[in-house]
Amino acid sequence: MHRTVKSFLRTLKFSVGCFRYYFNRNYDPVIALCSQIKVQEFQFTKCLGNSWNNTDSRGHTVPRRFFSCKDLLKSEQENWKVTSARYMDTAERIKKKLEVMYNKYTFGMSSPVIRFGDSVYFEENGCIFRSKASVDEGSVEMLLSTEDLGFHDAIIQRIRISPDQRYMATSIKSSNSEESSCIVTKLEKLPMVEYIIPNVFSFEWATNDVLFYTSQKNLVCHKVFLATFANRKHAEIVYTEQDPRFFVDIYCTKDRRFLTINSNSKTSSEVWLVDCNDPFNSPILVQQRTKGVIYHVEHRNDELYVLTTYGEPAEYKLMKTPVGSYGMENWQLVYTLQEKTKLIDLEMFRDHCVMFLKRYGHLYLNVISLVSHSVQSIKLPAWACAFESEPHPEYNASTCYFQLTSPVQPPKRFAYTLAENHLVEQEAPITINCHTVRLEAKSKDEILVPITVFYNTNSKELHRKPLLVHVYGAYGIDLNMSFKAENLMLIEDGWILAYCHVRGGGELGLSWHKDGCMHNKLKGLHDLKACIMLLHELGFSQPKYTALTGSSAGGVLAGALCNADPYLIRAIVLQAPFLDVLNTMLDTDLPLTIEEQEEWGNPLADEKYMECIKSYCPYHNIKPQAYPSVLITAYENDQRIPLIGLLRYVHKLRKAERDHARSMNKKGNLIPNIILNVQAGGSHCAPLWEDSLNEVTSHLAFLYKEFGLERE
Repeated sequence: MHRTVKSFLRTLKFSVGCFRYYFNRNYDPVIALCSQIKVQEFQFTKCLGNSWNNTDSRGHTVPRRFFSCKDLLKSEQENWKVTSARYMDTAERIKKKLEVMYNKYTFGMSSPVIRFGDSVYFEENGCIFRSKASVDEGSVEMLLSTEDLGFHDAIIQRIRISPDQRYMATSIKSSNSEESSCIVTKLEKLPMVEYIIPNVFSFEWATNDVLFYTSQKNLVCHKVFLATFANRKHAEIVYTEQDPRFFVDIYCTKDRRFLTINSNSKTSSEVWLVDCNDPFNSPILVQQRTKGVIYHVEHRNDELYVLTTYGEPAEYKLMKTPVGSYGMENWQLVYTLQEKTKLIDLEMFRDHCVMFLKRYGHLYLNVISLVSHSVQSIKLPAWACAFESEPHPEYNASTCYFQLTSPVQPPKRFAYTLAENHLVEQEAPITINCHTVRLEAKSKDEILVPITVFYNTNSKELHRKPLLVHVYGAYGIDLNMSFKAENLMLIEDGWILAYCHVRGGGELGLSWHKDGCMHNKLKGLHDLKACIMLLHELGFSQPKYTALTGSSAGGVLAGALCNADPYLIRAIVLQAPFLDVLNTMLDTDLPLTIEEQEEWGNPLADEKYMECIKSYCPYHNIKPQAYPSVLITAYENDQRIPLIGLLRYVHKLRKAERDHARSMNKKGNLIPNIILNVQAGGSHCAPLWEDSLNEVTSHLAFLYKEFGLERE
């Protein structure tokens, strides 16, 4: 299952991006750091330890259950060793080609740069560097090295610089855990790590030496702490969220006037303001949480700018209100998004608000003047499917920098000058031998569902080409349409790639998600079926050459389609899939069950949700019939997807297939491969886990073998 409340549009600001670096297995970051560095004594650990003495340890149900099925797990691991050997030759050939693609398109990408005053900060190979913006690139100072700290192939998630640039706070994590450690470095002539704060999710500097941060344990983030580093070193709790459906994080407004404490569920939110001029005062509530109303705030010229779903239509709006008049009755409308429009990101500058939007598959840049309230709308290049904004653009900047990409197009840098309303492409285009088609499939209830298709421009007889269909359809999250080097390899080999933007996702705005969640989940399944049928009708491959792939919550629709319409596909590849919806939502001891009720419904309280979930739950609808071949990759340390559910799913699926084969009593029937690969390390949300070279290689080797495709 996937979390969506990491401060919508803002959580990753300042972040340095994700890289393909991993920890060694069973590597404890806090122990490793403390053993390598002479760190000053501080009471963070004691404070955090006390604060969690009474924390509900629901997440511990997962490892306890894991050990109860260790024999079954051991059997699957041995089975994987035998099975993977059959794919070895194909995998080696694919891996060599992928390495060339990765080196050509991925490793050549530059690291995101954070501009802060007259300095720029950037991450490279597990190190953080600083240079002056006005000097040559060769004049670079290294501030932090994860290797020197005792980490091996560490993942740097986020950087925060104090206003006077005297301190740097950095979060570092392992692929074996979702919890990070915050490393506070004093930036003097010789940068020195001073403090380590374990189990931190988000953090911001309120002043030069006052840091606010949230603690995370067992996927829960409910407490906000204040820490001081100068004269009076201490830590104290300033906010505690009581509702288990809510997740708390921290954000600092672009002008650094306020720090916001954001408490979000999947359907409502609440924001508290901390005055950065006096951070020790109690936080002030902006607007009490209201069911169905999501909001986030920025600040400019003694006015709060509120991004919210309040009012009609039920899409995002930009509103404003004077500081001190916080209630929603005082909010004045500035701009409303059109219906069927997805707000991807929002960036505030001194006199402009820049919105990145998606409407029917096309990306737009809408620039709102905060002086005149006029709006400039710029349609971005037709090939673009995703974008990435510059980390932490300066508040007074006159230019907005961003990158555009697609599944088959490496990122290209663009610059938009705010005053001149001028878009500049900063890089020469890379020629890709690929054609893009946007389609719409008519679902069971006549709703049109978007599909984005990519295929080689030189391909002929497309009905004979292999097709890889992507699906997600949950939490209002778009399908991942960013660049992957392996997609180019598939295009070169004649594959067709199709991305089905079904309901439950967010591609057509908030209503698109609402129309595919809770009691509407079956609509997403109908959408997926309609998309695949349309692709086949239009001559894009055929069932015996069609594969389906999904990850996390995307496994719900993929698994449901296998039960309902297995004849549409030949093979399926799933990564950390959510397949046992009913048992998970019935178990409130699991860390995310209560929070997830706003996505799937509460079967314990409402019989209608019980019946609805039963109708599509992949595990509960397995039956004796001919199934496609299935490869599932799971992670031993995954707190979000209980491993026992995947083990049971695979066992039940194999039994159903055997029962079907016996009932048919026919020789020569195609027997599907049902394979589970449990990775000993890794966790559900390890950065770029889906792009790991070895995993991608095994997935593609499986598909090539299933389709009888040989590589030269």
